[in-house]
Amino acid sequence: MRNLVLYLSSSKQAALKALAITMLLSLLIFTLALAASGDLDPTFSGDGKLTTGFLGDLFEGVHDIAIQSDGKIVAVGSAHGPFNAETESVFSIARYNPNGTLDTTFSWDGRVVTDFGPMSDAFGVAIQGDGKVVLVGSNCAAGGTNCDLALARYKPDGSLDPAFSGDGRVSTDFGGGDNGSWGGITIQSNGKIVVSGYMHNGSDIDFALYRYNPNGSLDTTFHSDGMLNTGFGSGRDDYARKMVLQPDGKIVVAGSTCYGGGWQNCNFTLARYNSNGSLDTTFSVDGKQITDFGGSDYAHSVVRQADGKIVAVGQIENAGNCSLALARYKVNGALDTTFHADGKVTTTLPSTDCAWYYFLGAAIQSNGKIVVAASVGPDGSHDFLLARYNSNGSLDTTLSGDGKLVTDFGADDMADAIAIQSNGRIVLAGWSNLSGNYDFALARYMP
Repeated sequence: MRNLVLYLSSSKQAALKALAITMLLSLLIFTLALAASGDLDPTFSGDGKLTTGFLGDLFEGVHDIAIQSDGKIVAVGSAHGPFNAETESVFSIARYNPNGTLDTTFSWDGRVVTDFGPMSDAFGVAIQGDGKVVLVGSNCAAGGTNCDLALARYKPDGSLDPAFSGDGRVSTDFGGGDNGSWGGITIQSNGKIVVSGYMHNGSDIDFALYRYNPNGSLDTTFHSDGMLNTGFGSGRDDYARKMVLQPDGKIVVAGSTCYGGGWQNCNFTLARYNSNGSLDTTFSVDGKQITDFGGSDYAHSVVRQADGKIVAVGQIENAGNCSLALARYKVNGALDTTFHADGKVTTTLPSTDCAWYYFLGAAIQSNGKIVVAASVGPDGSHDFLLARYNSNGSLDTTLSGDGKLVTDFGADDMADAIAIQSNGRIVLAGWSNLSGNYDFALARYMP
C-alpha cells in the first residue's frame, strides 16, 4: 500500500509538473501574441538583450551578423585594446542558439578568435551552403595603417578550415599599397567568394573588388587576376562598403567618394558589375552612380528589393548635425522619384555625433519595409536605434509611434549590424560597455 501511495504521489508530481509547463508555455504564447512590433523578444536571453565578452580587452564589438538556416546567429567583429591605439587586435566570432545562449558546438564555448597579426579586424560575414562561415576584413601594420585584405573560413564546428588556403586564412595585397575591406562579402551559387573593399592606386583610393575560388585562391577568370579597381574621378578617395548579389549574377557595391583630402566632401556612390567584373553599362550609362545629399554623405549598406530596386543606406554630416540617409534607385541606376519625391530620405538624429566608425546596417522585411540599425546620442553615451521606413520612404509610425526605437543596455551602446530571421524577428548587433569594457551586444525585436 505504501509503495502504491508513493507511486501515486510521483504520478501526481509528474502531472502537476506537466500542467505547470503547459501553463507557462500558454502564458508565453499569450504574451508573445500581445507583443507589439518592436518589442524586445523575451524568448531571447530572457529580456531580448545580451552581451558577450571575449578576451577582457577594452574593445570587443560586432560589425556584422548572419542567420544560419537552422536559426543560429553568427556575430563577427574584433577584439582589441583602446580604440585606434597601436595594439594588437584579432578577428572575433560568436555563434548563438536561437534563444540567445552561446552555441557550445561551435568551438567549445561558442567563441573563436583568429590572429592574423599584428592588427586584424573582421567587418563582414557570409554563410556558405555547406554551413562553413567566411569572415572578411583587414590585416594591418601596427597603428592600423598599410593594410591587406584578410579572409578566414571556419568549419561548422568553429575550427579554421584547412581546405581554404591550407590554414583557413588568406591575405591579399592589391598593388603593394594600402588595401582592405569594410565588410562587403557574398557567396555566388558556384561557391566563389566575392569581396568589396578599397585599394590605393598610387595617387588616391579606389573601390576594389576581389573574387576567390572555394579553395581560397584568387579567381583568374575574374578580371584576369581576380582583382579589379574602380575610381570615381581623379583626386577622389573612393571607399567601398557593403555589396549585394543580384539573381542575375550582377554585383552591386555601395560606398563613398570623397575629395579634398580626408573624410570630408563625400557623396554616396554605387557601382554595378557584370558577373565577369566588367562595369555594367545598363546601370547609369557607365556602371557608376554618385548621389549628393548636400553634406558629407557616407553609404554604409545596400539592399535589394523584391522588385529589383536598390536601396543604399548611410549617414550625412552637415553643420555638426548627423542624419540617417537613404537613397533608392531604379533598376537602371536612376534615382526613384516614388521614394520621397526625389529618391532621397534623411532623418535627423538629435544630440548624435557623426563618426567615421559608424557602420550602419540595413535589411528589408518581407512586407517591403526597410529597417536600419544605427546609434543615437552623444559620444560616450549612445543607445541602439532601430529605424523603420515604409516603401515610399516615410517613417513607419507603427514602430514606437515615430518609426524610431531606442534601446539602452545601460551604458554606451552602438548598433552596427542588422538581420531578419525567418520568423520575421529583427536582430541588431554592435557593442556595449556595460561591463566596463566594450563587449559584443545583441538585441532581438518582435517583427
